[in-house]
Amino acid sequence: MSESNPESSGIPPVERVRQEVDRWLEVVRNTGERTLESLGITGGNRTSNLPVDMIELPNEIVVQVDLPGVSAETVDVSLAGNMLTITATRQRQEFMGDARVHVRERFAGQYQRAIPLPAAVNDEGVKAETRDGLLTITLKKAVPGPGRSIPVSRGNGGTV
Repeated sequence: MSESNPESSGIPPVERVRQEVDRWLEVVRNTGERTLESLGITGGNRTSNLPVDMIELPNEIVVQVDLPGVSAETVDVSLAGNMLTITATRQRQEFMGDARVHVRERFAGQYQRAIPLPAAVNDEGVKAETRDGLLTITLKKAVPGPGRSIPVSRGNGGTV
């Protein structure tokens, strides 16, 4: 803002701040991630969340994750207790020669998401496959074992 006397413009200070923020947001919309990185709002090594759908069926849980442009070789799916963790990496496309990139908005880097499952699952009953940018993970629910009686002991080591 290059006015010599901002008070004489007749625009309230709050409105001037709003206009400046709007101007910066427009710059960000027009130049994408490069501007965000230059402003220090994001970094090249940030971790981005993955959008997830989770469907519980009578015998299994199905988790679907959008992973456009991600190679299956860079996807890691792990299960610890009832926590499913998905990590994936999308490489930034580099251009050779004198190419000029005008807009670069697509995220490149590591994605990660930890998802608590709504039911106990069988560790061996997990399948993961990717097709057309969609990762589908199918987890078989754990079958509850038969109930059993637990003996209760006294403080001196004897049973009741």
